[in-house]
Amino acid sequence: MNSRSLILIVIAFAILAAMGMIIKNRGAGKEPAGIKVLAASTDIPAGSFVRSDKQLAWVDWPKNNVLPSYILQDKQKIEDFNGAVAKRIINAGEPITLAAVVRAKDGGFMSAVLEPGKRAVSLAVTITSGNAGFIFPGDKVDLILTHKINGEVLASETFLENLRILAIDQMLSNLDNKAVVAKTVTIEVTPKQAEMVNVATGLGSISLSLRSLAANPANDNIAKSPENGDGNYSTNNDVSRLMDGGVSKKVNVYRGNSPAEQLEFREDKK
Repeated sequence: MNSRSLILIVIAFAILAAMGMIIKNRGAGKEPAGIKVLAASTDIPAGSFVRSDKQLAWVDWPKNNVLPSYILQDKQKIEDFNGAVAKRIINAGEPITLAAVVRAKDGGFMSAVLEPGKRAVSLAVTITSGNAGFIFPGDKVDLILTHKINGEVLASETFLENLRILAIDQMLSNLDNKAVVAKTVTIEVTPKQAEMVNVATGLGSISLSLRSLAANPANDNIAKSPENGDGNYSTNNDVSRLMDGGVSKKVNVYRGNSPAEQLEFREDKK
């Protein structure tokens, strides 16, 4: 073997040794195997209900970067967070924590759903006054009060508009969109509107009127009430042809010593 061949053999062994060291060093610097943590698969707005099948996913996360607040796959089920409410904006790819969401079984769930400054009031409903179960949490409704005025005129008036339904009975979400005949509904209102609802329950019966999602979107961002000059009404005169815009009344007319004569007249609606 000549000297040239010997040099080539030495160089080849040196290259193999160097490659071995590189591979070994890379293996030593490899991050530990990841584990599954719960994360948002899309942006989740603050105050919105979370759909676990569309907005959450288990993702691989480096083990040495997992915080104690993260939700791990071997500790929780993804279905446990279906219908939870986001306390703040959760960005896509961000790990979910118990501080970022509140579930129905957690304390303070309803207060997390409410917008700042709003209140929650509940109303008893029937199968007819509650729209036969086709009103779901998140829908917008008007409140209609039906009562008698001065014991004579039956009136129905829309006294609050564009209110958000928070819950049907104890359900704060209806992800399956199934009709539910409820006994109570919980509605989001302002403090003043909460007082008006309490007064209305003492005046007569309250019915819910479901609003279209596409109705006047530019004007539907604020709940309206008659205190601001809004609202509609109808009376029995508007419904019955026998009551042509007035109320029938009788008075006694006396002419000298003659017996009283009873006359009937109609008072036009103003």
